[in-house]
Amino acid sequence: MMKCLWLPALLLAALLDITAAQAGPRICNDTDALHHLAVVLREGGGWVARGWQHLNPGECAEPAPDPYSGRFLYFRAESPGHRFRDDSVRFCTAPGRFRIPHGGGCTGENQVPLRFAKASADQKVLLSARSAGGAGQAAAGVTDPHHPHDLRTGGQHYTAEVTFQGCRLNPRKETATCQFIGDGMELAAQGRLQVSDPLFTYLLGLLRGTSLVIDGEMMSRFGSFAELDLHSVTPRVPGRLDKILHRMQGRWQSERRPLDRFIISGAVRRASYGGRQMTPEFLSVRSSCAGEARSEGEYLQAWDSQRGSSMCYRIEALTQDRLSLVYMPNGIRLDYRRIR
Repeated sequence: MMKCLWLPALLLAALLDITAAQAGPRICNDTDALHHLAVVLREGGGWVARGWQHLNPGECAEPAPDPYSGRFLYFRAESPGHRFRDDSVRFCTAPGRFRIPHGGGCTGENQVPLRFAKASADQKVLLSARSAGGAGQAAAGVTDPHHPHDLRTGGQHYTAEVTFQGCRLNPRKETATCQFIGDGMELAAQGRLQVSDPLFTYLLGLLRGTSLVIDGEMMSRFGSFAELDLHSVTPRVPGRLDKILHRMQGRWQSERRPLDRFIISGAVRRASYGGRQMTPEFLSVRSSCAGEARSEGEYLQAWDSQRGSSMCYRIEALTQDRLSLVYMPNGIRLDYRRIR
């Protein structure tokens, strides 16, 4: 009799374990626009607001730790030209990256309360249900004066040498969203695929890492990300520094710490340690780094895509299978081998 009772109990425990493993908040950007996400999570008996995380079209964020003890979370997503439908629950926020425990009165420098939406901890959230374009203040181009995150630039002219990072195609709407890396930030542009204006059709045929000059209007900028109204794209002949970045493409592993690995694709480095993914970095090979004494050689500058801060490395050696970098502030040498 005890054996008969034990087996169902074991099966029930296994099902509960599977359910717990599958549970967890997931916020997905099913719109065509880049959004910036802030969340409020339960931590240590209180609520803590965190932001802002960029969320490209088609991407999902899993903002809570595993396991997450709270039954609910709150979130807010912003994008120029879109209006967010909240649940009138206010939490404190700040421009750029922030972490603010709830209950402090929102009196810190540049802090401002914003309204968030509520979601169940085991719910998959689609931004299209909360963020709508072409309506209300956003569509009219009205900027809330108390809103420090809505950084419209008013169509500022922008020209830059960039590295092409690829395009996402939306066949249903016959549009493409293309990304470029330049000036330590990611630039996104969206356009229609049409015979009369083949600009984005041309971009779809390019390889990631292609060197370009772009020209257009910067419509908004949010931290390390900007949206462009793209007017023209001109191929440029890769220079000596561009060719060094091209030679660095691929997978690399630390010779001293095998769990330390990274992938360079185009002008983005994605590092991991023991399988744990780090914040992507935007890369540029330069003849010098800002804030460092100028000396002969080539340097790799890496910008944190979330915080905007940068690190500088001198490229000590680069062969087909070996890469040696020297971290400039303290002269630490970092040796890597290519993973085939």
